[in-house]
Amino acid sequence: MTPRERVLSAIRHGLPDRVPTDAICVENMPDIAARLEIAVEGVPDRLGLDGRIVGAPYCGAQRHSAAGTPVDEWGGEAWDDYGTVHSYPLAAARRVADVEAHAWPDPADYDYAAAVRAAEALGGTYAVRGPYWVPVFCRVAALMGLEQTLVKLHTSPTVVEAAFAAVTDRVEAYCERLLAACGDHMPILCLGDDFATQRGLMLSPEAWRRFLKPHYARLFGVGKCAGKVIWFHSCGDVTAVIPDLIEIGVDVWETVQLHTLPISACELKREYGRDLAFFGGVNTQRLPFAKPDEVRNEVRRCIEALGEGGGYICGPDHHIKPDVSAENTLALFDAAREFSGEGYTTKAAARGE
Repeated sequence: MTPRERVLSAIRHGLPDRVPTDAICVENMPDIAARLEIAVEGVPDRLGLDGRIVGAPYCGAQRHSAAGTPVDEWGGEAWDDYGTVHSYPLAAARRVADVEAHAWPDPADYDYAAAVRAAEALGGTYAVRGPYWVPVFCRVAALMGLEQTLVKLHTSPTVVEAAFAAVTDRVEAYCERLLAACGDHMPILCLGDDFATQRGLMLSPEAWRRFLKPHYARLFGVGKCAGKVIWFHSCGDVTAVIPDLIEIGVDVWETVQLHTLPISACELKREYGRDLAFFGGVNTQRLPFAKPDEVRNEVRRCIEALGEGGGYICGPDHHIKPDVSAENTLALFDAAREFSGEGYTTKAAARGE
């Protein structure tokens, strides 16, 4: 199978030639390349990553914060040597008019032609998904401040609702243009948003359903109308709203941080595996400290629990950070290929599939 065929088969709960493997981001690729004496560009294929992420980069005018610092097209984020810096231009918003007056980005100011070129180059072989990180909740939190956003859900709900709607309007138009431009080269609409910690949601399930669910339903509907698979990234323990995500069209849940969930991997599969495919599972927080055999054993456990009957893409449950050894990274992906070839198809054969 090609990587694209393998991933799409697994998502549809078929049994491909092996369990697909993927990663959100592998940040230690230079170390892996040096260990294997190959080019950095060859590392994803050596690891066996079946998917690729494609988006349309912003190509509009550079924006600046009130302090004169260059920021992203939304007006809220800048970057320095230590990470992301926020300017919070909507922190003082008190009225819907304050939200409407913000200089929102124009969905036309993105290079969709560049996305098409990338998707065309990759889409015949790999499972291309995109655009990935164009969130709703996190975007508003980056513009208002996380604490202010959560407080205003109670004190100024119409203001926060207006901000969520303004973001969704732009993301919806962006996704429509991206999917139309890339066509069949991008079979998966992949979106991400983080609204949970490792101990549960940042807001109550009732508030999530009121403030966020309708916006996700709109965005997932764009993909469904275009005939795409819906792949959604959300970290931490989101089990309180998994049924809601299924209801509004999610086909794949990323990142499946099993160590954060109140249920086991087997219970997750039994409860939701008919409706969802899962991506992730292997605990990246342990990867810097584990021994290669421990990594291989964890991969095996994930495949045994989540790969039964298809519906699983094996990989780390978040970025592989630079402090993870090349040895452990190779152990993860090599074990996924080796075990899925050995055990995954053997079980299927035993069932007569």
